[in-house]
Order: sequence, then structure tokens, then C-alpha cells
Amino acid sequence: MRRDPSKTSEMMSRIKGKDTKIELALRRALYHRGYRYRKNVKSLPGSPDIVLTRYRICLFCDGDFFHGYDYVQIDKQLKTNSGFWKAKIERNRERDRKVDQKLVEMGYLVLRFWEHEIDTDIERVVKEIEMAIMKREREEKLH
Repeated sequence: MRRDPSKTSEMMSRIKGKDTKIELALRRALYHRGYRYRKNVKSLPGSPDIVLTRYRICLFCDGDFFHGYDYVQIDKQLKTNSGFWKAKIERNRERDRKVDQKLVEMGYLVLRFWEHEIDTDIERVVKEIEMAIMKREREEKLH
């Protein structure tokens, strides 16, 4: 069954690029733990969702669909315009790899978290970020 194009357009217009539910949840969790950050830093490649400037850590909150979490499953779910969506998701994945590389070259640590990870186990995500912060602090003391 094909969806009415106007309905599809309406649904797609609601997809946000920043201040998404998962970004807000992660920012809230980090803030409550005392971490301060900048959001959507346009001066950095890929405009990271969250930047812990003090530690030079960039965080990205990647949507499962648009960034291709389970690419095989997504392929099965696509009912219409599958060629377009496959190409779009692959371009997104390639762009993510290039952005990561540029940020690493600039001295940043890049951490990417999937939508379902933040939704289902935000504590584990925050602990992983805290481990990275501790590692960066140790490295800083050595230099």
C-alpha cells in the first residue's frame, strides 16, 4: 500500500537535525553529572551534537535509520523508493566516516552513539563518556 505523498512529506518535515529527543536526553544526563558542553558546534567538521571542549571530545547521537544501524534490516523494511533511501543512508555513513577522520586529525576523540543505545541504556552511554573523559585527563597529566 502506497502512502499519500502529502502524508509522507508531513512526516519527513517533522524529522529534526538538532535538539532531537536523544540529544536532549544525553545532554540532560551529562549536565546533571556536572559536565558542561557546547552543542552543534558549526566550526567543527560535521557540527557535532555535543562537544566537551575541555576534553576535546565530540559526541554524535546517530538515528538508527538515517545512519544505517542495522542496514540489512532497514533494506527489508523499505517499501517505497528503496533505491533513494539505500543511497542516502550509504552517503550518510560515508560522510560520518570522513567527519570522524577530520576530527581525529584535529586532536578530538569522537564518540558515536546509536539512537537505541541512548533510548534503552543511557547510563551505559554516560559511563562510556566518563571513561573517555578519565582517559583524556590521564593523557593530559602525562604531557
